Amino acid sequence: MKKILILLCLCFTMPCFAGGVGYINYEKVVQNYQFAKNTLRELEVKSNEIQQYLITKEKEFSQIESAVQKKKFEETVQAELKSKENAFNSFREKKEEEVYQRIHAVSEKIRLEKGLDAIIDARSVFSGGVDITDDLIKRLNTPQAPRQ
Repeated sequence: MKKILILLCLCFTMPCFAGGVGYINYEKVVQNYQFAKNTLRELEVKSNEIQQYLITKEKEFSQIESAVQKKKFEETVQAELKSKENAFNSFREKKEEEVYQRIHAVSEKIRLEKGLDAIIDARSVFSGGVDITDDLIKRLNTPQAPRQ
């Protein structure tokens, strides 16, 4: 009986989500956040540069007649391509993290201002909560948005 009373006391004294939960549609935020759109364009340009590199190398390869030279050329291009892809992936990860951190910083400000306990992704919400997506987009696109 004592265990049941202690358990009930703990349940009633545990903190609960009194402020509520906010949520954002992250995909909508990224699609409408100017910095994120610019970042995506920058990534696309770099990806296209790699594609153009491959096209150029294919043309060069077709002009090589010797099997030995073709083999050496292939090995060189594979090494260069791997290096370019690694650099691109590193750059992409850095840029994606920068976008995420900027979104996180502004959403945290909104969470504190609205007295919310947490902000989650909209895909996790079945019912209830406070949608802060549009407010977040508006604030991200203002000149005062964080520049990390």
